[in-house]
Order: sequence, then structure tokens, then C-alpha cells
Amino acid sequence: MFIIPYILERAAKLFPNTGVVGRDGGRSYSEILKRVHKLTAYFESIGVKNEVVAVADWNTPEFFELIYAVTAAGGILYPVNIRLPPEQIAYTLRKSEAAFLIYSDDFSGLTKLHEGKSFHIKQVVERVDTGTEAEINVKPDDFAIILFTSGTTGLPKAVRYTHEKMIQGAISIAHQLTLHEAPANLTPKDVIFPQIPVYHILAWGAVFIAPYMGLKLVMGGRFEPTEVVKIIKREGVTWINAVPTMVNMLLETKEDLKGLKVLTGGSTITIDLAKRMEKAGMKFSTIYGGTDMLAASITIMTEETKKKGVDYIRQVTHPVPFAEFKIVPHEGMSGELGEIYFRAPWLPMEYYKDEEKTKEAYTEDGWFKTGDLGVEMPDGGIKILDRVKDAIKSGGEWIPSSVLESVISELEWIEYVAVLGKPDEKWGERPFAVIKPFDKSEANIEEVKQYLLKAVEEGRIDGSKEQVRIALEMLKPFKDLVS
Repeated sequence: MFIIPYILERAAKLFPNTGVVGRDGGRSYSEILKRVHKLTAYFESIGVKNEVVAVADWNTPEFFELIYAVTAAGGILYPVNIRLPPEQIAYTLRKSEAAFLIYSDDFSGLTKLHEGKSFHIKQVVERVDTGTEAEINVKPDDFAIILFTSGTTGLPKAVRYTHEKMIQGAISIAHQLTLHEAPANLTPKDVIFPQIPVYHILAWGAVFIAPYMGLKLVMGGRFEPTEVVKIIKREGVTWINAVPTMVNMLLETKEDLKGLKVLTGGSTITIDLAKRMEKAGMKFSTIYGGTDMLAASITIMTEETKKKGVDYIRQVTHPVPFAEFKIVPHEGMSGELGEIYFRAPWLPMEYYKDEEKTKEAYTEDGWFKTGDLGVEMPDGGIKILDRVKDAIKSGGEWIPSSVLESVISELEWIEYVAVLGKPDEKWGERPFAVIKPFDKSEANIEEVKQYLLKAVEEGRIDGSKEQVRIALEMLKPFKDLVS
């Protein structure tokens, strides 16, 4: 049965002595199942069936229990993205039509934004002491989860996932990392400690993957680098997921993280960070996906990956089982460059109550337009180059700014670099770059130019010769823009 409660029920039977650990202790999957059954009965008694239950909390064992109890009672869980601005959180609560809000101490202020019933998380989880167990009666095609995009361009968009689609998306990650050789592979002996918050696609599916595989799951609360390292050592953590910024902060603690496996993505992984992880004895795989498509691709070790090492691993991901990609060129795009389209059984195929955005993003034959520019690699991997809206169109050529930024940033004296598009009457747009060196006296524009030319010769800058020529011309204004 592709229903969320089944995952926990199976884990309780097959792996009864493994479970979920928090900062203040933990419980086995068998103990958690008993608690979830009682919480389910409570939720049924207050009428959550077919209603949205918003939960605002960090990654805690209590949140883990609520995920299973709400969905087992037939409710639709909304893990509130507490990083959104207050006005956007209020918008998501209204858009989701949340009838209930469950919150922990840090998020009591959200009760002022919510128009339905609100409960402190302790009020809910304490019900297990008096509750009776409930019978689970949900179906695979019942809606179980509602998520919101980040809202970086306009208001957040809502997507709803059924039990079946949510599970398929999560276990596609587990299958990719267990069926194939991958740097961040998963084994029956691993201990999972997600740093990605639950509000980001259920911690990238970790709350389902761990019990599905019978692995110990650590839910360590709010991300605090020094505390995370302590928990890693205390609990014997072997595997984490995290965005590159988090990984960088963990490395800055200077603690020994040798042997730690990391699933990372969500933003560009610089070559510097990749090399620092390698030096620290950490292995990583890159993941590509999103709220409106779940998991799409994860790096595995192909012959090309083995040959090119961490620089390839950080840039190229490979489709997870039952996922498909195709590259669709826009007008003026040369070579194999195009927008990435994605298709998989778990796609939601619509934005909730937003017909216009749905038509823009989802095609009638089942594809999702990601809005990302990329190319398909010879080993079947996908290399993402830029967002379509961020690429610079100059003289009929599309120039992915992120590729140039990535190459330029490899020079050790450069702290930050941004490649931008500047309006131009003749060319439409002309690219230019702003560089911030660590030390202004170290700025060497000729070195940047030569380094870019070398990257062209090595085939690391994609595109036609005309595109490369335009890209190199952007170096002219560097001296005026260095700050």
C-alpha cells in the first residue's frame, strides 16, 4: 500500500529497536507507532479528515510523529516554511486553507496570522497518554501533503501530493543511493541526520527514507553548526543532507568530519567547497529537484564521473528511477543547450487553485518545465547551467551567467563574482562581471582573461565560438567594476 502510515507500521515490525532520536533522547519505531495510533485517534476526534493541518516546528521527533499521525487520520499536512517573510507565511496559511495550526515555542507568533484553530505542539503530543488507538483508513490517491515554493519570484505557489506520489518521490532517492554506486550511498548501517528542514519537501524525504530502510533517524532541531557536529559524534551519524551553505558552516567548525556522506544541492556547489569536502574526507552526491517536482536526479558514479571527479559530481546529476528529462531549446539557443523538462509518476501536475501558473509550468502530455537551462551529458546526466530568466541573451546568443561565475570564482584571490546583463541597443544585452577580491591589490584582470580562455580550450565553458567571444568581451569593464 502506497500510504504514509504503512512505512511506519512496516518499520515497527521489521526494525523495532531502531527509531528516531532528538536532542533529549529518542524512541523506537515500535514505540512511535503506538503513539502515532493514539494521536491519530485524537486527530480523528477533532475532525482533521480532508482538512489541512499546518505544523510549524524545527526538525524534531514530535514533528516526525505528527507527519504520520495527521496523514493517518486523513488530514493534509502543511509543514510551514518558517523562513518565509511573515506576510508570505500568512498568505500560505490562507492559500492552503489550513483549518488547524500546531506550533512549537519559537513560532507562537504565527497564531496571530492564522484564522483557524491553533494548538501548542505539547498540547497535541501529550494526548498519547489518554488517547485510544485508531484504525487507519486512508487510500494511496488521498491528498496527504501540501507544500509551497519559496516565493523568490512573486507569491509562493502551492502543490498538493497524494500519499502515493509523496512516497514515490522519497523512495526514488533511496533507490538511487542504494541500487547504484554513489558517493553519498545509503547502506543498512547508516545513521541519517537531515539538516534540510521538514518544510523543504519533508527534509528531502528523509522522514520516509529512514523508516523505509530501517535506519536510525536523528531529528536534531534547529541547525546550529557546533551543535550539529556534537550530535554527529554522539549518535554516530554517517549521512546527512544539507545545502552548500550549511556544509560550508560545518567545515568552518574545524571538527573532524572524515567519512561523513553528504547529499547536497539547492544552490551552486563551488569547486572550492567541493575540494574542501574532499580534503576533509567527506563524500558527496548532488541532488536536483524542487517543491513542484520532488526528486529528479542525483549523482551516481558513471565512467565519466570516475574520470572527472568532484568537479563533475558537483555539476552533473543523473535521473532517479522512473524519471525522464528532455532538453527543449528556446529561440536563438545553439548547440545542445535548452530548457530542462522533467517527467515522473510523482509530479503533482498543477499548482493548487492557480490555473494560469499551471498552464505555464505543466504540459498536457505530462512534462514539467523546470525553468532551468541545461545540457544532457554523454553519460545520461543533466548539467544545469542557469535559470532561463537569469541567462543573458546577447546578439542572439544565450549566455548562462552561472557557468562564467563558477569558472571565474576558482581563482584563489576572488572572494565574490557576479556576472550580470546590461541593456544594450545593438546587442540587446551585454554581459559584464563584478569581482570582489579578498585583497584589492591582488586583482589581476589579465589573469582572469587567461583563465577563462583556458576553460574554453578545456571545454568547460559551453556554447558556440560566438558565445565564448561575447563572454570574453565582458572583461573590458572589469577594471572599473572591481571593488
